[in-house]
Amino acid sequence: MPREEAPRFACDECRTRKFKCTKELPACAVCTRQGKKCIYSPRVERTPLTRSNLTAAEDRIRKLEAAISELVPDVDLDNLLDSTSNRPLSRSRRNDSEPLRSEVADIQSRDIIRESASPGAEEALPQQADGFDWAEETTLSGLSDGMAALSIKPEGTGYLGATSSVMPLRALLIGDPEMDTSRQPPLGGPLNDGDYEFPYIAPPLSGISEQVFIDAYFLYYHTAYPFLHEATFRAQYSGELSRPKGKTWPILLNSVLAIGSWCVGNDNSTIDRTFYQEVNALWQDDASVFEAGNLALVQALLLLSNYTQKTNKPNTGWNYLGLAVRMALSLGLHKEFPEWKISPLQREMRRRVWWGLYIFDSGASITFGRPVLLPEASIMDTNPVLNIHEEDLTATTMSLPQEIALPTVYSGLRAQSALHLTTNQLYHRLISTPVPTSSELLSLRVPLDTWQNSIPAYFRVHSPELQANDAYILARYRLSWRTWNLRIILFRPTVLRWAAKLWSLGPDNGLDGDESDEKCRMLCLESARETIASISEYMAGNLTSRLGSWYFLFQAGLIPIIFLITTPTSLHAPSWLDDLRVTKNLLSYVAVSNRLAERCLEIIDRMCAPLLNASEPEVMLQDPNLFSDIQSMFVGDQGDGSEFMDWTNFGLQWGL
Repeated sequence: MPREEAPRFACDECRTRKFKCTKELPACAVCTRQGKKCIYSPRVERTPLTRSNLTAAEDRIRKLEAAISELVPDVDLDNLLDSTSNRPLSRSRRNDSEPLRSEVADIQSRDIIRESASPGAEEALPQQADGFDWAEETTLSGLSDGMAALSIKPEGTGYLGATSSVMPLRALLIGDPEMDTSRQPPLGGPLNDGDYEFPYIAPPLSGISEQVFIDAYFLYYHTAYPFLHEATFRAQYSGELSRPKGKTWPILLNSVLAIGSWCVGNDNSTIDRTFYQEVNALWQDDASVFEAGNLALVQALLLLSNYTQKTNKPNTGWNYLGLAVRMALSLGLHKEFPEWKISPLQREMRRRVWWGLYIFDSGASITFGRPVLLPEASIMDTNPVLNIHEEDLTATTMSLPQEIALPTVYSGLRAQSALHLTTNQLYHRLISTPVPTSSELLSLRVPLDTWQNSIPAYFRVHSPELQANDAYILARYRLSWRTWNLRIILFRPTVLRWAAKLWSLGPDNGLDGDESDEKCRMLCLESARETIASISEYMAGNLTSRLGSWYFLFQAGLIPIIFLITTPTSLHAPSWLDDLRVTKNLLSYVAVSNRLAERCLEIIDRMCAPLLNASEPEVMLQDPNLFSDIQSMFVGDQGDGSEFMDWTNFGLQWGL
């Protein structure tokens, strides 16, 4: 009698309870020990949730709808579907069903299976020609965020290029219908009678309350982004100095109030929106405000760009930023004009506003995967901002003060300006064709290393001078997180390419790979782990703020998760599991008052459910098939990984 072949997959009981199955006949050790009936159900053969299959299904539905509309032009398809949703469509309701069936068969006989994306079309594309259109004046889906890191579907979010923050998440979750953003309620409130319900907007507050929000702005926001001169602004607010003319002053004031109230609020606060609505009303009442240009209006547009991004309107913020850059160029802020007879404070404020625009526009372009449209370094000659204390330069100062070798409110702006001057050219290489080789990637990191080594000793994270100034610590940590994020931008495509191949070929196929490829992967993992450790260190010793870290933490946390899903039996897997736990714990802390962090947690839980639900996860890491179900979602049981590669946007482009 031939010996019965051992099962290839876990039994139903072990699969349901996420236990490691011994795969024995007639019953595995777990079922024998617990007295359970051991059943080995055959693996469900599903159509792989790949890009080509999804596209084919969508194309077929679209053409079927077109055929029905042409043959039965007076029938409302939505009403027809609703009326037949609970019962089959009766043949007696349509006498000419045979011609309809014939027409549909003719359409189906055509070539409706679209091939993989051709070169030059590697990013995730919407289905319709207007799919990139966006409207943020009402609401966004539940997975929308100001950094565009959770905008999984391409529709309605604007163009997010191959270096955008969401690229790896689209690759990992495109086959998960439960992460469909259209199923999620908006961040503003629950669903109500089919429409989104918005929270109550508080009425305008008194002057005393405004002073509180101005204080909050300079206490929390100004220490990270010093684009205003505090003494001048406060004097203008109190009436001691003349204010900018026309609508510029109320626009600037309400922009400051919106950010100040946002800094001390939470996701349920609405006071900041009151001030933002005041700005919108000013735009609508007098569109001629855009027929003028001045420094205060550039400052207001700069602040509004950041406020709208932080309140989950990324494309609105992008537009405000574009207006600010154009107006700044019209004012010549990118030029130093050394012979111009203006006061030292006026000259320095021009520098501060220009470099503030420069870091915001550079950062937004990288975050959204869009080209940087700022002037090249050879066109700009504006000097860096001075590293001085705020009180050392006032309206009455006759000459520029000497810089000091101590942390100041301007140290972060100065360092980040130099960072983007160094890396914008690197970023443009990443979004250009042909794609850089692994060896070229390793050479592209050299300017980044050079910049990092140039940071003054007094502005190093653990320097005694910095640690003695609590106000500047967050700005310095964020600079570190941003730098590691840029390194992840540089090397993550090699991680995704490696993962896609292993998922399709299996862990035992021994991909030899290029030595440069492996080094790039390890550098990406190293940058991610350093980010997680640094954020953990910061949160252990400092109070969290709304200017904090969830975005950098989530982006970094995805890297060890990909390594863990791809090679769970690696000797290093326990350390990746530790990274996963730290990331989850930190996000859990932030999620108490941040809905986006809560959504990030949901995504991590979904991807890592086999481990997170286990009582002994380290033991489960011995199973090479631990994440086989997750891997098969992208490459299928017989797939070659090419569709997953389309979603990772390789081809000729790169991912953030």
